[in-house]
Parts: sequence; structure tokens; C-alpha cells
Amino acid sequence: MTDLLVDMCFGSHLYGTATPLSDLDYKAVYLPEGRDILLGRVRDSVMLLPPKPHGEKNGPGDVDHEAYSLQRYLELVAEGQPVAFDMLFAPEAAMKRPPAPLWREIQANSHRLVSRQAKSFLRYGRQQATKFSLRGARVVAAQRGLAVLEAAEAKYGALAKLGEARGELAAYVGDVQDATLLELASANGLPLTHLEICGKRVPFTASIRTAREIVQRLVADYGHRALQAARNDGVDWKGMSHAVRIGREALELFDTGRIVFPLAYAPEILAIKQGERPYDAVATAIETLLADVEAAAARSSLPDEPDAAFIEDLVVRSHRAKVLEGV
Repeated sequence: MTDLLVDMCFGSHLYGTATPLSDLDYKAVYLPEGRDILLGRVRDSVMLLPPKPHGEKNGPGDVDHEAYSLQRYLELVAEGQPVAFDMLFAPEAAMKRPPAPLWREIQANSHRLVSRQAKSFLRYGRQQATKFSLRGARVVAAQRGLAVLEAAEAKYGALAKLGEARGELAAYVGDVQDATLLELASANGLPLTHLEICGKRVPFTASIRTAREIVQRLVADYGHRALQAARNDGVDWKGMSHAVRIGREALELFDTGRIVFPLAYAPEILAIKQGERPYDAVATAIETLLADVEAAAARSSLPDEPDAAFIEDLVVRSHRAKVLEGV
């Protein structure tokens, strides 16, 4: 494949939250071969070990080893993706081997890479909260919305406009917290009613079938663990610990421009991960934490955007050298 610029321990072993049941995660960044660069066939990421069969999860002792191309990694940084910043600030102790000089240059210029785009941390935290359905309320809202749409489809027909079921939808949103009817400007500037369920919006001009399919996918996306929480059969402590970790990392990043590993708050995260904290307290803490991150993003002195010229120069310079190396 290529030159590895950095190869590091990742996940719970980086955060300081590993347990005997934790799998092994590694992340790397690679510089593609000159031939692949010239032919435009550089892969964004590659797995350095044989992939598992579709749907099979990692277990204790399993290894997940992913490598991003340099350009893709820097794109993730520019987007403010949590995985990219976790890698950027990984300490020497997390490295499987001494990193290349180019990686040290990237780390030394972290102040040119970190920006308010780190709001992706907030989106990721909200995705965690939504995906695993704190208190099960979001799952219930989606399930009930799907039932209303299925009944409306049977009553009015699949191709009828969603607005035909305004009465049924108004009654539904009045009875749940995570659904609403809202007015948004349409393409011609006129207000158009939309149905919103757990963040998914469908205009009243769409067909009932389209709305039903969207909400059907939403229900499916919650998955088994979220549905389990909705039935009160259990709590996804791991999912909740991820939401707290992401929120705490975001606060640290917005306030200091860095993340220090292992995390100073790792014991708190580990206690949540192992279900040693009261569920209600953790659920409330997550909602408060996400609000705190929004406030921290607003007051942060970080630049609005990363240094795009620096990023482009880094990629061009590295790719040029690699291509000339093979000439």
C-alpha cells in the first residue's frame, strides 16, 4: 500500500476507558503511492486487516485497524470530525511506532487546523443521544408517527399529499415531545407546513407514502439497543458514555484548542460505560452537556474555519514528493 505517517492505538485504549471486554482499535494515516496519485485511484481509507463478515461486531481481543489517506484525513480535520481530532492530539504513548516527520508537522500546526468547525462534536453527541434514544421517548415518537402515517396511507392512498392527513398529524404531534408541525419557506418564498419527527422533516406537499418510508427508515435506524431502551428492558450505557465523552471533549477543545489524552474525565466515562451511574442522572447530564457545548462554541476564540491554504499545500507538497520519488 504505502507509507504510514502515523499508526496509533485508538478508542477506549486511547481515552483511558478500556475494560477487559474492550476490543482493540487502531487508526493510521497513509501517504499513497505515486502511481495511485497520478491515476486518481487513491482510496479514502483502507482496512489493514481482513474485514469481518457483514454485520459481525468486534468482541474482546478483536482488532479494528483503519488507515485514512492523508488527503481524506485532512478533509476530516477541516470538517471538524471527532475521529480526526482524537488522532491529531493522540500522545506519543499511543503510537505503535515513531510517527513520520510529516505527522509531527501536522501536530505542530494543530492551531491552524482546529476551528469552530469542531461543532461536528455537537452533532455527533446529538446523534449518539438520538440513536440510543434517551428515555426511549424518541423511539416511541417515531413508532407512533409511523403508525399514524400507515393509517393515513390506508385511508387516503399512498399518492395522496401528506397535507391530506393534517388532522391526524396535528393530534399526533400534540401528544408527543419529539414531533411537531412547523412552517418553513418554500422555494417560492411562501410558507409550507412540514412534519418533523426526531429531526426528520417532510413537507406537506410530499406523498404520504414518501413520509411513511422516511419515518419507517428512521424507526429501523434506531436499532435493537434503542428499541430495548424504549421497552425499558435495558439501557445502552456504552452509547450514553460516548455521548458524554464527546461532549466533554468538545468543551475542552473549544476552551483550550486541544484535547489531552488519556482523558482526565475517563473515570467518569468509565463509570457510565459500566452502568455504575443512575440512568436519570446521566440522561439529564447529557442534555445539559450538549447545551453547554453549544454555548462554548459560541464564545470560543477559535477561528471560524481551518487554514485551507495550509492544508492544500501540505497535500500538494506531499503528493508531489511521492510522485517524484517514483520517477
